[in-house]
Amino acid sequence: MKILVTGGTGFIGQHLCRRLAAHGHELIVLSRRPRRSVKLVPEEARVIENLDVLESSERIDAIVNLAGESLFAGRWTTRRKKVLFDSRVGVTQALVSLVSRLERKPAVMVSGSAVGFYGNAGNTELSEESPARKKDFGYLLCDAWEQAARPVSRQGVRLCLIRTGIVLGRDGGMLGRLWPLYRAGLGAMVGDGHQWISWIHIDDMVAILVRAIETPGVEGVFNATAPAPVTQRDFHHGLARQVKRPALLKVPSVALKLGLGEMSELLLGGQRVFPRRLEQQGFVFRFPDLASALAHLGN
Repeated sequence: MKILVTGGTGFIGQHLCRRLAAHGHELIVLSRRPRRSVKLVPEEARVIENLDVLESSERIDAIVNLAGESLFAGRWTTRRKKVLFDSRVGVTQALVSLVSRLERKPAVMVSGSAVGFYGNAGNTELSEESPARKKDFGYLLCDAWEQAARPVSRQGVRLCLIRTGIVLGRDGGMLGRLWPLYRAGLGAMVGDGHQWISWIHIDDMVAILVRAIETPGVEGVFNATAPAPVTQRDFHHGLARQVKRPALLKVPSVALKLGLGEMSELLLGGQRVFPRRLEQQGFVFRFPDLASALAHLGN
């Protein structure tokens, strides 16, 4: 298959591109910084800076849309929120426009979203059928992101919307930043520790994306989270135990609110999400619990 990937130079995207190349797929990677990007993707991938370079006669069998600026890169000012929206919703709208002008439509579009769609939901168990519990900025961003992708369905393209949790890997994402801190004995529990973390190992995340691309009939919304979410307290103690360091430090909620403003909701809120549709369809997680995931990443 010839697969167009946005966000291919990000943490998840790099892992996915390597897996797709290993499966023999041909890759086109959209990047705003193509010179830098050629070092981050498989050498056989074609890197483009703009979708306009793709002719209407271009054959594209699948699109994977993982584009999006980091939610943790700065306080959520009005300007920053616009950047977060444009990097997700704007890119998705551009992909839908591309599909509309392609003479031969892709078979599938796999488009990113996040468990932030559900809002801060406390202890409520959430599946793909659950409505948003709090319509905060995270919900507004994810909902707009998903809605921007939906028009491709009307063009005969199979659409998968992947609501991703916290993706765990040593070379990127949240854990990539936390691991050295915990190794240094500086890991800290955030807030009261009762907030839920819906997480997933990077290998399972990539497997879910590959399955969505390669499996006809797979479509709709999927929660890309492990079947055993944990509280922040359990995550903190589990990571400290894995690196054999004490778990004594805490960051008070008030300090985060003062330092991060509205962005502190990402750390002080949470969602208890379950991958019901994946389980119903027989997907088997390599790392269904946090202990096995951290043990693998620690080796």
